[in-house]
Amino acid sequence: MAIDTGIGISLTSVETTRQAPLGQTVLQPAGTDGTGEKVWIYIKALDSLAAGNVVTRDLSAMPAVGLNYEVKLSVVSVPPEFIVGVAQHAIAASSFGWVLREGQGEVKADSAAIITGALGLISGTTAVGTAQAVGAPADNVFGYALETVAVSALATCVVDCKG
Repeated sequence: MAIDTGIGISLTSVETTRQAPLGQTVLQPAGTDGTGEKVWIYIKALDSLAAGNVVTRDLSAMPAVGLNYEVKLSVVSVPPEFIVGVAQHAIAASSFGWVLREGQGEVKADSAAIITGALGLISGTTAVGTAQAVGAPADNVFGYALETVAVSALATCVVDCKG
């Protein structure tokens, strides 16, 4: 069953035409799976996104394009305040869809660094669209890991993206 947004658009829907305003957020109430509430944000993917990819606004075209929610895979070592969200399913390049902005989901580990449970998350320093662990959760992270995983694997994490 598709996750309904309450506005008639499934959170797993990927379309080639815009179905909602870019940057619109939707609160998904807590269900019975124990993962709590989630906030999703509607974006246009400029790159092909896979589940777990970390995304930022298009920083190459700041400020004009950077003011909307056309997103790309996060560049390496991008500050956490630029991160818009994390894809939870594939979204083709030039397509529209929802990414997780706040709540529990899957985040892809960097290709050269593991994600360690109970540590904070920063943008990966080797591969675009990834994350890695860094110290205890603090103000300079975009989330924290709930489990430890190997390089390039998906880790269950809680994210709080502000980009």
